[in-house]
Amino acid sequence: MSSISAQGVVERASAELSKRINGLGLRSKHHHSSTSGGAGGGGGGGGESASPAGATTTPAASSGKTSVMERVTNALCGGGNSNSNSGSNSSNSNTSSATANAATSPASNANPPQTPDKPSRGSSPSPGGITMPGGQSQVQNSTHHLLQQQQQQQQQHLQLQQSQQQHLQLQASTLINSNHHVMVGPAPPTGMPLGAPPTPTVKSIAKQMNITIPGGGVNPGSPTFSTMGMVAAQKAAASAGGTPLQLRKQLPNPHLHHPYGTMGISTASPLIMQHQLHPPPIHSIEQLMLDDRFLSRFFQYFSPYERRVLAQVCVKWRDTLYRSPRYWSGLLPTLQCRELRQMPGCDRGKLYNSLIRRGFHALGLVGASDEDALDVVHSFPLASKHVHSLSLRCSSISDRGLETLLDHLQSLFELELAGCNEVTEAGLWACLTPRIVSLSLADCINIADEAVGAVAQLLPSLYEFSLQAYHVTDAALGYFSPKQSHSLSILRLQSCWELTNHGIVNIVHSLPHLTVLSLSGCSKLTDDGVELIAENLQKLRALDLSWCPRITDASLEYIACDLNQLEELTLDRCVHITDIGVGYISTMLSLTALFLRWCSQVRDFGLQHLCSMRNLQVLSLAGCPLLTSSGLSSLIQLRHLQELELTNCPGASHELFDYLKEHLPRCLIIE
Repeated sequence: MSSISAQGVVERASAELSKRINGLGLRSKHHHSSTSGGAGGGGGGGGESASPAGATTTPAASSGKTSVMERVTNALCGGGNSNSNSGSNSSNSNTSSATANAATSPASNANPPQTPDKPSRGSSPSPGGITMPGGQSQVQNSTHHLLQQQQQQQQQHLQLQQSQQQHLQLQASTLINSNHHVMVGPAPPTGMPLGAPPTPTVKSIAKQMNITIPGGGVNPGSPTFSTMGMVAAQKAAASAGGTPLQLRKQLPNPHLHHPYGTMGISTASPLIMQHQLHPPPIHSIEQLMLDDRFLSRFFQYFSPYERRVLAQVCVKWRDTLYRSPRYWSGLLPTLQCRELRQMPGCDRGKLYNSLIRRGFHALGLVGASDEDALDVVHSFPLASKHVHSLSLRCSSISDRGLETLLDHLQSLFELELAGCNEVTEAGLWACLTPRIVSLSLADCINIADEAVGAVAQLLPSLYEFSLQAYHVTDAALGYFSPKQSHSLSILRLQSCWELTNHGIVNIVHSLPHLTVLSLSGCSKLTDDGVELIAENLQKLRALDLSWCPRITDASLEYIACDLNQLEELTLDRCVHITDIGVGYISTMLSLTALFLRWCSQVRDFGLQHLCSMRNLQVLSLAGCPLLTSSGLSSLIQLRHLQELELTNCPGASHELFDYLKEHLPRCLIIE
């Protein structure tokens, strides 16, 4: 506020106060003269300071003058004390009640109530205060409080406008949704609170990397890209400043290497450090999108699967992504051999080399033949040392082609054959090498008992073995010997229809150290076989008995009594399991994942038992027809639940899903 306007306010306030003070003072003087018989010390303008004797001997007059000044202050400041946090109504009511009590019963108000933040008129003045005749000191103080309040209100209004403008600018940017597809259109609604940190944008990421863009770096009409960033990135974007060390601590994935990963502890020269702290400016969004430092941080906001698309944007992005193997962790490169045959030989070589550049150590071939196997040997020489895992699916490769391919892959230790109908048991005897520790055979029609014999004899270091073969019998499991007892830990026998309890006897005697066992689809397995498993394989952590229709509640009693380390249990399509068996399972404190899909006899009473499993994190009740909304709603007691599957449940409704989502906010509800 300027000096001219402040002076005008003071003059107007003084004139108004003079009128009110004179009127109030005259009434107060007349009141005190009629009640106290001239004992008061106030007079004249009604605002002069009372003598100490008058303040001591006539508390009624002193309290009357105090109430007058409070009423003057209330009239000037809009009904509230500038030094008090109470409301106008309470202040006015307290003031008027104090004045009334002082006028009517002075004897009973020797110690009148006072406002906590405001001393009484009879007390000593505050240090540094100046007492002026006629109450002018109180008038000036009140006027000064008014000016301060108006200035504070203007400052708060300006700050609110600035924060709203910044918030609108952030929301006007182009967003990327959870699938990271660019959305071009109008700005989203402004529903986010002003205090919330903004979504990380290209500018915020560039700021974290100490990349400066003069003038904002983007033309006013050009789009601004943003990502669905992490909480740490949001905090870094919301902070107004900070040292490079503080900004680096707020970046996501701090364990990953990046150009500034060692800043703050580097022993480089001061000139190099100054260059890192003050990198050269970038004048456009195009330059920013091609900057190596920015891209190394920008790509971390996407999943490995999404980076496949980003690598096709331009050569610069492709080279940047190819240089760092950490961008591709968790992916299996799968090549369609039909498409490979149509590519020139030089292009196939470039494709194979790009796999090495991205740090891939696995290779998947679909529809491979013997000619494709020979092409891999000639066009991909680096595979001999860099390929550790091979997957052949739906391929017509023969025993000869498989042997040629495995001879070339000298570093291979993981092999998967799925739908390779030309591979025979003789081929497995010829090509399997002792360095293989993981083997999966599925839907290979020529694989039977002799193939299991080859595996048992040729792979002494085998750690994981998965077999899906319809013609495997109990005799195949007799090939396992004590050589595999300490190495083999994971055994999956799926859809082995001919296996019986006699085969289970061979498993528990030869492989007592199993931690994962799957007998899914072994339809001849009964409760006696499960009892053998529970008594002899007490190190099991995961057991799959799905699609075993002869399993009853007795099997679950054996499991609950003996398998104290079991963490995952799958009982899909076990149609004879009832609420009694579920009650047995509920006593297993170590269980974290339970799958009861399409168990047609499980009712709401069984769910009451499950509610006592406080460590349960994953639960599937898909397709259970007898469950109702009342029983399913009781699952909110499972506070540690992270995933709940209720697909194809007739008793589930939209209201139930909303209720579960409200009370289990951290749980993924699969409808």
